[in-house]
Parts: sequence; structure tokens; C-alpha cells
Amino acid sequence: MRTTVSFLLSLLSASILSAPLAALEVIPPREDLSQSRPRLLMSADSTGPAISLAQLRSHTDHPEYEAMLAKIGGISNAACQAMVWQLTGDSAAADSAVGMLARYRYDSGRSYDVFEVFFDLLEYALAYDWMHTYEGFSNLDRGMARYQLGQLARNEGMKWQNDHIFHNYIWMTASGTMLWALATAGEDSTSDALYDDIRQRMNSALYPAMLYLDGLPSESYGYWSLYDFSGAVWPVLAAAGASGQDLVARIETEQDDWLRRHFLNEIHNVYPDMRYVPWGDVIGGPNGSVTHEMAGVLDALTWALDSPEGAWFSQWLAGKRGTGRFYGITGVFYMLYTRMIDTEPAEGALSYLSGGGAQGGHFTARSSWDADATVVSFGVKDHYGDHNHYCQGQFTIFRNGLLATDPLVYGSVNGPQQPSDVHSTLVINGSTQEERHGQNHGTLGSFLSNLDKGQRLDTGDFLFYDEGGDWAAASGQYAQAYAPGVVESCVRQLLFIRPGTVIVMDWLRAPAGGSLGTVDWLLQLAEEPVVGQSMAWATNDSSFISCSSFQPDTVITVQKTSVDTWRVKFSYQADSTLMLTHMLTVGEGVVPTIVWEEVQMVKVDEGYDIKFGDYTYTFTDSGDYAVTARRNVPGDVNKDEKIDIFDVLELLGVISDKNYFPARLDPADVNVDGRVDIFDLLELLRLLKA
Repeated sequence: MRTTVSFLLSLLSASILSAPLAALEVIPPREDLSQSRPRLLMSADSTGPAISLAQLRSHTDHPEYEAMLAKIGGISNAACQAMVWQLTGDSAAADSAVGMLARYRYDSGRSYDVFEVFFDLLEYALAYDWMHTYEGFSNLDRGMARYQLGQLARNEGMKWQNDHIFHNYIWMTASGTMLWALATAGEDSTSDALYDDIRQRMNSALYPAMLYLDGLPSESYGYWSLYDFSGAVWPVLAAAGASGQDLVARIETEQDDWLRRHFLNEIHNVYPDMRYVPWGDVIGGPNGSVTHEMAGVLDALTWALDSPEGAWFSQWLAGKRGTGRFYGITGVFYMLYTRMIDTEPAEGALSYLSGGGAQGGHFTARSSWDADATVVSFGVKDHYGDHNHYCQGQFTIFRNGLLATDPLVYGSVNGPQQPSDVHSTLVINGSTQEERHGQNHGTLGSFLSNLDKGQRLDTGDFLFYDEGGDWAAASGQYAQAYAPGVVESCVRQLLFIRPGTVIVMDWLRAPAGGSLGTVDWLLQLAEEPVVGQSMAWATNDSSFISCSSFQPDTVITVQKTSVDTWRVKFSYQADSTLMLTHMLTVGEGVVPTIVWEEVQMVKVDEGYDIKFGDYTYTFTDSGDYAVTARRNVPGDVNKDEKIDIFDVLELLGVISDKNYFPARLDPADVNVDGRVDIFDLLELLRLLKA
């Protein structure tokens, strides 16, 4: 499965780079909403795209049901108590939920942070809808709740809505406001106006941003998963139930399946230890992992998308965390979705590309889905906000813990974790990647207009991705991440050869008439390394990582960074162009020494061939900078991975060419003696007969 991203982008540009500037019909008009209750995520109707009350009240034999019922029953949360009432008919739980709704008071004299806005509106929107038919929830109680919480939604939720479409604050407040509007639309004119306003904002600005990203997160995963991604999901599922329309299917067929793309991004960017791949700022504890607040939303989409990968991930996380994977209000989603998953589980693909074009991409590949898997990640993308770092072209490698790492400390935005010299990327003639700022774009059009001018938020393009079974590869261009005049072209190709080898090839070209000067190839390690000749290695006590330069006598220096990592710097001198190749190996046991006779590299017309193991890999030096592979078959003169009469014909043509001189690794040199002659033909005939 080869994906030539530059080609796909040319097709995608017409729809993603222009169409999202108009509204994207995700949330339906108010007139489409059902007036029957409940309607948010659950429904009395057993035929709609929501969990029916009959379904909700069944599956009581699920292994975790009693424990989870006790868990949510013990939480002072209106939605949790409302769920207990819906499940059991417990009037004490119902009265508790109604009491919390009735007692809520909005205070215009104090400030509300966005977390309070989101979580309060999520809680009370679900509780308001789920308690609507309870006889103890009077018209007066409902009116007071709409008045008080409506002010929270209008004054605090809507006030953020002309701000940055890629920021978690905006998604949190919009999502909470949308959920409250879905709960109350049709009850009074104020609620109706709120619904129309927030629907217009989400359809015209926020959901087009999700479509544009195409699975690529605009923030680091802790923020993205809990707030942007979750903030996008809940209104879709709630609106589907409220309208009786299968919005998930509509997104799949009419909107390039962006919801599934973002869902798969979540699954593929989780390490075996449950932590996220560290793209951007990482927060310690649960914000940097799927440990206790993500199971609900992921199980919801597993159910909605009928996803085998999601079903596998749900079981995996349950095995790791038990009921601890649900925290606070997220326990209600166990009742709604986790018990309802009946999709046959299956492991996901071994690699995944989030995004993948001019907007950038994250490539993540693993050796397996086992606990001791090697996980390799490589990213090139634009600057979507200040939680992201100046680290285009960076890669990380995980095996029983991070080996090639990213900064895992975070004190504040714009902290020491951001500059590119603490990431595994390049410093060119003393220049790190240029600092960019721009998180003030209320529309996709505003953001796009600042890519190559104004704030210059274009910091990289993803060029290529391919999955080959035994290997996976990707490439990206990120010269634009550096200040003007530093470098004309800067392309990185990354090849992952399963289970534990990574080859990184870099192609640099200076601006016309200029020089690259000193180029520092950086590798950030989690532990202090040992340095040898043109190589360095380190261990995390379980696994090792070694890195070797293909250039002999490379100058290597090591520094402890301010973000608790070790910077290994491979330094090179260059004129106008430079090609660098480094091989990284991970595994357990004794760190191996590379036997260079087993890693053969030769210049070819397309770029460079590297023969390693069972394959010869071609790293192309132009266009999309693709990496291709062909299986090494002795006698395969015409490079089609088999030997037959056509190889004989090809070899006869080569032998008859008096001006032909074989290159190293030349497949026409069948008997590997440095010549092409009749003896190669005899060897080929022997192989063909065999």
C-alpha cells in the first residue's frame, strides 16, 4: 500500500483547501431535532443512531456492570446520578440530579475558566436531557436551569467563539455550549437562538478545521485528545441522537471520513505503556496518556464506527486499567457504549499517517501491537499553535520506554521544551528552526492566508508514505521551518525495517550561491550515551538504541540538555549540497556492531540504493522522495523480484553493451565478481534451472 502524498494532496486540495471555507453540514438545523426525551446519546426509539433505553437497561451481566454502577452512583455529579436513575429507576438518584440542576447558579461577578465551562455544560446538558421526563423535574426547575446555565453558555461559552480554530480552549467551550444547546433547543426562544448561533460557528469554522487536518492533531496529544478531539466527538453523537440522523455515516460518505481518521490517529499514537507519542508539550500524569479519561470517548466511537481496531484497543485498555480507565463523568459512557460493543476485535495496521500533505503529517509505525514493540514516529507539519514545538523533521523511537525521545517536561508555553535543539532534527550553520506564533485564527481561511505570508505558519509538507509489511517509510520537506536564507531544500526520509532498524537519510541544498556550513544532526536520548567511532548508544535498562553514521570519522559531541535529555550531535561540513545517512538499531541484549559489509550503499540514477537484509531499498532524490523496496533475489537482473527468461534477455543486452560497466550492487553482476560477462549468464542459467 503506497501512498504518494504529494499526488493525493493535488486531488485533495480542491475539496479540503477550498470547500471548508464554506460551512460543513455536521450539526443539523434546529428544526430537525426530536422533541421526545431523552434525546442526547440515548433515545426511547430503538431504531435511531443512539443507544435505546431498552439497550441501556440490558447488558447487566457485563463483567464490570455492578462495579461501574456503584462507581458512578457514588459520584456527586448530575449526569452520573441521572444515569443511575435511567438504569435503575432509583428516585434518590433522580432527586439528587434534579437538586444539582436546580441549585446551579451562574455568577456574573467572577471569572470562569474554560475547563469549568466545558465540564459543567457537559454534565448539566446530559443531566437536563436525561431527567426531562422525571416527574420531580418540574417546569419551574427546568426553566431555572435553562436561565442559569444558559448564561454560562452564552456569556462564557460563546465569548471564545471568534478565536483560534485549532486550540483546545475553543473546542472545549464550543463543545460544551453545543451540548447545552442540544439539550435545551425547542424549550424557549433564548435556547433556540443559542442553538442557531453555536451550530453556525461549529459548522462554518470548527468542523471544517477537523476536515482540513485529516486526522492530524493540531496540538500535543494531552490537550488534543481530552479537549479538541473529544470536543468534536460528543456534539456529533449527541446531535445524531437528537435528530435521528446517522451523522457518523454522513461524515464517512460525504466528508472524507474525517471522524474515523481522527479516531484512528488516537489509537495509533499510544505507546504500549499507555502514554501518547510526545508530539508537542507533554503534561505529566493522565493528561499525557489514555489512562483514565479517554476510554469513554474511544469506546463511543468504536461503537459508532463499528471499528475492529477500536474494539481491540478497548479490550487492551480494560486489561491494563480495569474500571480505573473511567474517571468521574466518563463512567456514564461505559454504561452507554462499552457494554454495547459487539464488533469483532482486530489489531490495527502496523503504521498510520495522520494528515499527509501540505498541512503536514505524523507517521507512526510499530513492529507489532505487543508489549515489547518498537514504535517509530516521524513528523513534519505546519504551526497550528504554541503548544507545538519548533521540531519539524523530528523522530522518536520507543521500545520498553522512550529511547530516542522528545522533551518530557513542561512548565509553560514557550518554555525550554520548544526550540529545535532539544529535538531529533537538524541545526544548519548554527540556525535552529525559526520561532513562529499564530493562534488567533477564527476561520480556516484566516489560517490559510498566513501560511506563506504574514505569520508564515507553513513549516513543512509531508511528501510520501508507504507501508510494505516488513518495512514502512515516509518523507517530508521542512526547509520552510528555518529562517529565509538558511536552506533552500531540507528533506528527510525515514525507513523503518521491522523489527528494530531505522535508516534516516537527509537531503539538503543551500540557497543559490550560498553554503550550508556546519550541519548538526541531532539525536535526543533519554539516557546518557556511550560514544564510539562514528556511533553512539544508550540503554533504558530494558532495551538499547545505537546510532551510526555512514560517514567515517564523524565528529560526535554529547550534552545534557535543560529538559532532562541527552543531546548527541553528529557534525558535518558542507558546501552547497549535503546527503546524510544514519542507521539506528534497537533491541535487547548486547549492543551490536554494524558489519558494514552487510549494509551496502551505492549511488544509482534515482538516488541511493541500500542493500540490507532481504531487501534493497531505493531512496529517491527528487519529486516526492519516495523510498521503495525490492526483495533480493539472486539473478533478478530486471528487478521484478523473480527470475525468468526476461532476466536472461536483460542480461544478454547488458553483456552485448561494450560500454557497460557494472556498479556496486549491480543485479547484472549475478556471480558478484565485479564484472558482467558470460560467467554471469552461466550463473543465471544455473539459478533459473534450480
